Amino acid sequence: MELEFHDVPTHPPPVSQPPPVKEKKATRPRAESAPPKPVAAAESPPPPPAPLAGPEADSPLAEAAPEEAPPRPNLLPSWSVLAPGPGAPAGVPESRGRTLRPGDPELRPESKEEEGEKLTARVQDWIDDDTAGVRAGGIGGHPYFGQMRGSLEGGLAHTDGGKPEQLGVTNPVAGLMKNYTEAAREFGRTGTPGGAPPPSAPLQSERLTALFGNDPKGAHKIRAMAQARESLEALASRGALFTVKLEVRHARSGALLDARIAEHSGNELFDAFVLKVVPGALGDLAPPPATVIRDKKDLRTQWLVEGWHHASKGLMESIGSSLLSGQLAVSPLLLMKDEKSLQSSFEYRARLLKVY
Repeated sequence: MELEFHDVPTHPPPVSQPPPVKEKKATRPRAESAPPKPVAAAESPPPPPAPLAGPEADSPLAEAAPEEAPPRPNLLPSWSVLAPGPGAPAGVPESRGRTLRPGDPELRPESKEEEGEKLTARVQDWIDDDTAGVRAGGIGGHPYFGQMRGSLEGGLAHTDGGKPEQLGVTNPVAGLMKNYTEAAREFGRTGTPGGAPPPSAPLQSERLTALFGNDPKGAHKIRAMAQARESLEALASRGALFTVKLEVRHARSGALLDARIAEHSGNELFDAFVLKVVPGALGDLAPPPATVIRDKKDLRTQWLVEGWHHASKGLMESIGSSLLSGQLAVSPLLLMKDEKSLQSSFEYRARLLKVY
């Protein structure tokens, strides 16, 4: 066996080929645009200003003003938009107080003598007020005060401006509804409607009950009508619609010196009407007797003036009939009548409270 040996040339290491390049897609040629317009050459900036001599040369140049900011909400109190008072800065209310400083006389503590005088005067006012009420209960029955009461009630009844519509009362049952509301509130609070105490004599409904008993075939309807009328009368007489405390002062000659409202009624028209009547009704009285004025330099009295609101007769009868069914209502047929059938009225009463 013959063996031949041949030299085999060694292969060089493989060379990495570059990644194939993707061929670009052919794009549609764009339409040739118009050549751009030539731009004007920028002007050369102006030469800087010459430096200023003196202290103004060191001051910085003013910067450009910023854009206007939106208006801010006004959170100031309402008085800041009002016109300021004299001597007060704009937007600040005028001061109405006084500043206390050390050494001010008002900061000085009251002495025992001053404190005692104030306490004595206060107690004396209480005593005079209580004594005035006691005197009214005693000497209040004097004919002189009876004349004052009659003159005041007559002036209130016959002076123009005292009708319900002139005093702002448009509800024909305003007084009745006021008393009904108060009775319901009192019943819910105490279990009784309150009001005036029952009379000593038996009522008509009580006499009918004693006469017929609980017989359903008896005068049941008549007894129910009597009870409805009594309930309505109790509501109507429970209290006045308006009450005001009037204080008047007369000289020893009987001339009127002063008149003021000591306690308001809640109706400005009613209060103004009462003060309007006083000069004509109590302006020129006879001199008060010595037993009335005593050793006083003037006669000071306090009166309770009441305005009682009364519904018309037809309206009261309609409401009384509705109470038979357990409801407080008004017949629609009555509302279709003329206004005179619904017209209410005022009754004025005066009562002496105090004689100082």
